Amino acid sequence: MTRSRQTELKEMLEARRRAIEEQVQQKIRAFRDTETGETTRPPSDLSDDPSQENLDFALVEMQGQMLENITAALVRLDAGDYGTCRDCDEEIPEKRLRALPFANRCLPCQESAEHTEQRERRIRRPLVSSIGV
Repeated sequence: MTRSRQTELKEMLEARRRAIEEQVQQKIRAFRDTETGETTRPPSDLSDDPSQENLDFALVEMQGQMLENITAALVRLDAGDYGTCRDCDEEIPEKRLRALPFANRCLPCQESAEHTEQRERRIRRPLVSSIGV
């Protein structure tokens, strides 16, 4: 990977991280505002619906996971491992990295890992049901 490409990727990942961090901070402030009753948001933006709060919390969790993924990608970039599949050590195609800049597997390896994960969940589910949990 060229030095200019590495710099471009690093800037892109850092910009994405900053944007997500700002979104997370805004949501956290909104949660605090709702809890304390001190909100600067218009009443139309406020929801007493618990399912909306659950959705907002789930979104924050997903964004937190994305921040972890971006941070890991930046570490791989600095170490010179960015763009290499962690399973097969082949280069991850540029198109995939543009779509998912923190991808750490090529598409075939990612699909294989997801299938394995699904199988393991199906195997565990009957076990959990049979022990009454």
